[in-house]
Amino acid sequence: MSVADATTPSIDLQDFAGLIQHFHVPGAGMAVWHDGALTETAAGVVNLNTGVETTSDTLFQIGSITKLYTTALVLQLVEEGLLTLDDPIRTWLPDFKVGDATTSAQVTLRHLLTHTSGIDGDYFVDAGRGEDRIERFVSLLGDLPSLSPLGHMFAYCNVGFVIAGRVIEKVTGLTWDKAMRTRIVKNIGTPSFSTLPEQAMRHRTAIGHLGNPETGLMVTPLAYLAQSNAPAGSTPMARAADIVTFGRALMDNGVAPNGHRLMTPESAALYQREHRPCPPGGSLDGIGLGAFLWNWGGASTGGGYDVFGHDGSTIGQAAFLRIHPKSGTVVALLTNGGDGKGLAQTLMTRIFAATAGVAPPAKPAPVETGEPLEAYVGRYGKTSETAHVSLRDGSLYVAIHPSENYGVIGSNGDVRLSPVGKGRFMGTNPGMTLPVNFNFLEPDESGRPRYLYSGARAFTRVDG
Repeated sequence: MSVADATTPSIDLQDFAGLIQHFHVPGAGMAVWHDGALTETAAGVVNLNTGVETTSDTLFQIGSITKLYTTALVLQLVEEGLLTLDDPIRTWLPDFKVGDATTSAQVTLRHLLTHTSGIDGDYFVDAGRGEDRIERFVSLLGDLPSLSPLGHMFAYCNVGFVIAGRVIEKVTGLTWDKAMRTRIVKNIGTPSFSTLPEQAMRHRTAIGHLGNPETGLMVTPLAYLAQSNAPAGSTPMARAADIVTFGRALMDNGVAPNGHRLMTPESAALYQREHRPCPPGGSLDGIGLGAFLWNWGGASTGGGYDVFGHDGSTIGQAAFLRIHPKSGTVVALLTNGGDGKGLAQTLMTRIFAATAGVAPPAKPAPVETGEPLEAYVGRYGKTSETAHVSLRDGSLYVAIHPSENYGVIGSNGDVRLSPVGKGRFMGTNPGMTLPVNFNFLEPDESGRPRYLYSGARAFTRVDG
């Protein structure tokens, strides 16, 4: 492991190599900006089969952190008068269509960038590798169902950002990849950031690993998700320091560290402005324009949000970006398998407690609610997965099974749910340290919920 010379006393990463071993992460890279200095560290291997060492210049898949970049492209075009956030998508894509007629006619970029379109978002059909792949992908959405009515609720939606990527292409005349390179990546000084595998091949790259610490890890047989989903995060790769550079631009009113103005202060502020609060206990507290929002300071924030950023997850890789504007701290952690979330929780807690006096909340303790559980039993579905909730020996269990053609997602088997509030439960997947939230939402007259909300995703009840 190497820690950059530019360190500050509050950034303690000397045990980074030991921590990734503890959390069974094959390899990881991390960068921290605080007090005018950048600290970088890396440890482990990029590939368990080859044993190649992870270094600070290793590229990892950043997954959905890409959504912050796609949002930046949209905001640049809004500033230039080429787009608006609140006109229907059909203003630029006249033939746009999904399964729900109202959504097809009325959905806007604001809906897409705040995950409130209601469109079933985990649709990963491969539309090929040509320069028209994003256009082809969007043309395949005509029968894609909605999980909820337009604007009804926050439910994580990858598809929405691919649609936004196609709008970017239509108004710029550039492919999404070229728009990224020419309008963001080169301008802010992060040339190693890659949106295509052939770009990433110029650098040391990490491969994802599937499995868990209990069953063992293996190199994923699929290196990337479909390239047609790139605006949502299927293919981009970067160094941790690249992500910190971009995060600093968002924190510093749209100005990158090299002085390039990426966007106006008004546009940068939209990332941090709440569009909608999220159900309690999930992976985020609120949603801004493209960004996740968290309240780590509790009562001291006055009910607002003091941290923003995004998580990213691809096949066997996980990425994390956290920005605390008040202390000027930006942290990026990139991992290629194992319990990346547990590692992130440990490191984010340590770093932000030292630099900002805040930390991500600890997992909630189980409580006895005394509520009947039978109404929660049933099947809850979306395109990629179905959640089967059962009741045994007085406890709820959930098993999430991938749909046909989504087998790489895998199934974790039955997970026991512990109550943490009325209609709220936590369950921990095998080999992981952090629990996942399971919120049962919008009960009918008999108490049967319409939605199951887990992580940041919604499942709709499908068993009547």
